[in-house]
Amino acid sequence: MDIFAFAVSVFALLVLPGPTNAILAMTSLGLTLSRMGVLVAAVLLSYLAVILPISSFAGPFLQHHPAVSQGVKLASATWVFYLALKLWGVLGKVDPSLLGVRQLVTTTLLNPKAIIIALTMLPPRGIIAFDVLTAFLIAATGASCIWLSIGRAVLGNADEMPLVARRCGSAALFGFCVLLTVSAF
Repeated sequence: MDIFAFAVSVFALLVLPGPTNAILAMTSLGLTLSRMGVLVAAVLLSYLAVILPISSFAGPFLQHHPAVSQGVKLASATWVFYLALKLWGVLGKVDPSLLGVRQLVTTTLLNPKAIIIALTMLPPRGIIAFDVLTAFLIAATGASCIWLSIGRAVLGNADEMPLVARRCGSAALFGFCVLLTVSAF
């Protein structure tokens, strides 16, 4: 796979709706350029924190132990379900800072898209090759910026997330939870 095809494939995967993208869209409330940089950096570093060790060391292990991959999907589904309940308001009063960098990092670390990239999409040279890493960073940054822009367009300049946006975000997260759970089996 050449670098351009790799970048396009990564972008196509990462731009698809998913838990990380839903959190990105919802964290765009009150978005400034510096906050945007922090959020995008959090996503990039979180994906790399999963891709690097899995592509380097854990690939053969995961291929021979599918139960571990299922466990990761179920852990991810559990976390996303918790965020969905929290955002809906089931677990108490909704804190305006409910979704921040910590939730974004945790969600991204548990995102199965990183495992897909690590196990099936990386060129043989791996993520540590300069051109592969650069292509990944450009593709992931582009996908993240698109979702931040979508969130910004939907939420506008509001001081707090409107109830309808919270409920829609919660419903989307619940949908991803169901998809992750089903895909684990």
